[in-house]
Amino acid sequence: MMHEPMRVVMFKPRFAPQVEAGTKRQTIRPTPKRPIPVGRLLSLREWSGKPYRSKHRVLREERCTAVTPIRIDFVVCLVGGRGLRHYELDAFAQADGFRSYEDMYEWFRETHGLPFEGVLIKWGEEATSDQA
Repeated sequence: MMHEPMRVVMFKPRFAPQVEAGTKRQTIRPTPKRPIPVGRLLSLREWSGKPYRSKHRVLREERCTAVTPIRIDFVVCLVGGRGLRHYELDAFAQADGFRSYEDMYEWFRETHGLPFEGVLIKWGEEATSDQA
């Protein structure tokens, strides 16, 4: 029997406690060169010390439940082509480990630049269509 390959997903120290506790069940990433198939086992990790100079610490292992295109720009956040409504933005950002949408917006602006295009990866509980 063949062993199923896991996909390693690394997290910054800011997000690791939420991933480990199971309160963060999604991440937004640049579009990967190799797509992540829904159903793939994810190994969610952080560096034990300096990035690329230390071992990984496994936070948890989960199945990927959804991979959806996302775009964050100056005026809208599109998830799967649907613009999030104003009242949805903070809850969406909090599900990704940020305090608010403003916090998330600033982090993406500073870290990746805007507009940002990538994928929203979800794991754990089954994602439903109303969970943007």
